[in-house]
Amino acid sequence: MSLKLSADLHFKSEDIISHACRTLSSMGSEIRRVFLLGQKLREENPDIDLVDLSLGNPDLEPPSEVRNELVRLAQEQAEGQHRYMDNAGYPEVRSFLAGRLSKSEGIPIGRDSVFITCGAAGALQILLRTLLDHGDEVVLLAPFFSEYRPYVTNMGGIPVIVGSDGSHLPDFEKLRAALTPKTRAIIINSPNNPSGVLYPEHVVRGIASLLEAHRRETGRLVHLISDEPYARLLYNPEEMVRVLEIYPAAWLVRSHSKDLGLAGERIGYLAWGPALALPETINALRNSARALGFVNAPALMQRLLPRVFDASVDVSLYRDRVNTFVDILSRGGIDCVRPRASFFVFPKSPMTDDNAFTEQLVRYGVLAVPGSSFGKAGYFRCSLTQPLNRVIEGARRIVECAHSKELK
Repeated sequence: MSLKLSADLHFKSEDIISHACRTLSSMGSEIRRVFLLGQKLREENPDIDLVDLSLGNPDLEPPSEVRNELVRLAQEQAEGQHRYMDNAGYPEVRSFLAGRLSKSEGIPIGRDSVFITCGAAGALQILLRTLLDHGDEVVLLAPFFSEYRPYVTNMGGIPVIVGSDGSHLPDFEKLRAALTPKTRAIIINSPNNPSGVLYPEHVVRGIASLLEAHRRETGRLVHLISDEPYARLLYNPEEMVRVLEIYPAAWLVRSHSKDLGLAGERIGYLAWGPALALPETINALRNSARALGFVNAPALMQRLLPRVFDASVDVSLYRDRVNTFVDILSRGGIDCVRPRASFFVFPKSPMTDDNAFTEQLVRYGVLAVPGSSFGKAGYFRCSLTQPLNRVIEGARRIVECAHSKELK
């Protein structure tokens, strides 16, 4: 016997959505909110001239060698290419990555110290699931990628936000004060989203020294998670800091969403050095991946990596957009730290209330994200993933808005 329900019956949202999910939904949602606002404006007025600088969705297409290799892989007929595999990824691909990372990071990295993941986001969540017990604290250095907070909270951790100076570099006094016996990890994001700032080597070494001093004082090991999805979008690749070489309890997180233009394909990896290479380490990560439902990274993308690892989008296009944008804003009296990488710019808001300023920008046909979404109020993020002429137009409108009567 089936239960007949009234045709006009509607459940309340609290009947469907848990309190925990509501809490998670309130974290890091501003970027998507602004992006969806842009979609709504276009639906209401298809002719609107909107410069959307909200979502960090890379617009450069994959290099030709990536597309060519994808075609070759799709045409190969070897058996078993689309079946389940080791949660950590194909052994031969992990061996390839271990060899390349051993050279680039300056320390020996074995095959079983590489775990291939569904992008950098998958790597972070698998790692946090492995490291955190309920109530453990994770330090986030503002400005930070807004999704870090729900990632930490979802694994039972507590985000602890530490501020930065005017150059968006960590405030070491605040960082020292934030470390407690419950601190389990710190996430650094360099090159940084939203600011495009690169942490210099002396800053990374300073963080490592604080963590080592904390371990000596409390006996508590604090893991350093280096989230580096923009590492290969550096304008000067020689500036990249080798975190695994500096701190033994460091984890390297990377993806190829940006440098290969494969954001929708979800391919990245997690790597660690000899001090963390216990026999149990990779099995613990396998168990976490399985519990989270990731199973394994996409098979096709894994097999693609060794064939195209040295390819890249034209980073100079992002660099030119960023420098042109910053120059226009600077001439218009808007302060902005000049990025060292990526396609993000993080200018200082002309209004104290960054949310109010970004709302004002909508009237000028520009979508940007308030800095408070990234843990640093008084700024706003612009993602320059549009052609140069649109980037210039967006900068021009921002300056116009900043000098408008509405802001006086």
